[in-house]
Amino acid sequence: MKNAKKSINLKIMKKYLILILMFLSIKLSAQEIVEPSPIKWYDIETAMELSKKNPKPIFIDVYTDWCGWCVKMMKTTFASSAIAGYINTNFYPVRFDAETKDTIIYMGKTYVNTGKTHQLAVKLLNKRLSYPTIVFIDKSEKTYPIPGYLDIKDIEPLLIYFAEELTSKVNYKDFNIAYMYQHKKNYKDDLEKLTDAEKLDTTGVVNWLSFEEAIKLNKKEPRMFYVRTYVDWCYSCRTMNKITYSNPVIAKILNEQYYAIDFNAAYQKDIKIDDKVYKSTGKSNPHELASTLLNRQFIFPSNIFLNEKFEVVTITQGYTSSKQIEPILQYFYLKKYKTVKYQEYYKTFKGKIKN
Repeated sequence: MKNAKKSINLKIMKKYLILILMFLSIKLSAQEIVEPSPIKWYDIETAMELSKKNPKPIFIDVYTDWCGWCVKMMKTTFASSAIAGYINTNFYPVRFDAETKDTIIYMGKTYVNTGKTHQLAVKLLNKRLSYPTIVFIDKSEKTYPIPGYLDIKDIEPLLIYFAEELTSKVNYKDFNIAYMYQHKKNYKDDLEKLTDAEKLDTTGVVNWLSFEEAIKLNKKEPRMFYVRTYVDWCYSCRTMNKITYSNPVIAKILNEQYYAIDFNAAYQKDIKIDDKVYKSTGKSNPHELASTLLNRQFIFPSNIFLNEKFEVVTITQGYTSSKQIEPILQYFYLKKYKTVKYQEYYKTFKGKIKN
């Protein structure tokens, strides 16, 4: 059993290191155009087989030879070295001609072309034949068709949303608005089109502390600890760090009710908590304290709730919007978790954040 656990931990560490290296080589903000597109395209059958061996979402560009917007997207969006690098790293990319005459086996079923449009194109696009259409297939094999031409700024948040598996965490519209607020210069025109109900208040400022500072304050005035845990390669972590916590309601809760700790899980210095020293394990490796608090479950962002004795109460994983996190923060601050299940508490919760 010990050898099995060691093997699992080594795999996690290896995956973590690979992700760090991915981040260092890919910057979505860069927009160098390279022709032909540097995306390494697969056929659908190969992509599906590769995904079974090493699970990653599948990215399908459904096009036709006569589609002018398809050609333009290949010469612009897909020719971006940054976009291509991100797609190659995080997806199995497929180019699929919706009018191909090839016979294709997809999820155990055979599809052919009996007329103008291939049967598989009809299935992937839910009978809505629009080109180009990008189809994302997640690890559970659920499909998400996105019709229309997408430029670089359109496709960036979509790629992050599916690559970091946010579909079960937040709806795309909310994440997209937060992402635009994070990159205001790039999305100035889009932000101006938002309704008042869609606009976000990002005027709040959280007084983030180090572990040492929070521990020292806790000795004088005991409180719960809230630890936002992230890594640099996680793009949704960046959005959450910059936008979610900038809501003034959230900032007020964290500043007044918790000791809010900022923790990069790859922190390069040792951390002392009371008489225990948690060591950095080297560049691009998870910190010893991150391994301890997260129980080696390296999913980011992770939000750790600790009681006044520095004991883990719970860990919430994945991107969370301001509106989503408000009831969670109050649930643990009020210690309702001791007597009521969160689902029951949420039914009666009346938050201050409306969007």
